[in-house]
Amino acid sequence: MNMFRKHALDIAASIWGVAEATLFFFVPDVLLSYVGLKQGAKAAVRASIIAAVGASAGGVIMYLWSTTDPATARDAVLAVPAISEAMVGRAEQGMAENWFLATFLGPLTSTPFKVFAMLAPHAGASLPAFALAAIAARLPRFLIVSIGVSLVGRALSRWLSQRQLLWVLIGAWLLFYAVFFTLMPN
Repeated sequence: MNMFRKHALDIAASIWGVAEATLFFFVPDVLLSYVGLKQGAKAAVRASIIAAVGASAGGVIMYLWSTTDPATARDAVLAVPAISEAMVGRAEQGMAENWFLATFLGPLTSTPFKVFAMLAPHAGASLPAFALAAIAARLPRFLIVSIGVSLVGRALSRWLSQRQLLWVLIGAWLLFYAVFFTLMPN
């Protein structure tokens, strides 16, 4: 693997982390799983950390936007596919009870991180605390997905070519998003 590709994927992980934490609706896990499959667990860890820091930066953007213009930030988040007023309401309730726990457990509820970032300033979270919490909230899932795909890819490489493994990964993500967008409210 050449050095340019390695750095290009790291830059892409950072940009994707920022984008998904703001208004993009495909998770960085898509790219991170590719990194895990093609470059292995060590590269997956590096890219996951970079994506988590990028997500924190995106969270800061949403936090600041919501601080200065909460109604517009909320409307923009609600315009993202698969985010509903009911979802935001549940997140708002969780944030009011314990903003850190709600943010950290958000991935288990299928509530996009951008929702928590938009709500954080109104839940009493300071910007520095939220920026750090963002990394803690995003990194575990990024690591699980990217390293998991790396390990599964290595195990399946006994029977499947690299091209076949890539098609399996693409198919898995297409299936995931087909189910996600079908089951999640609009």
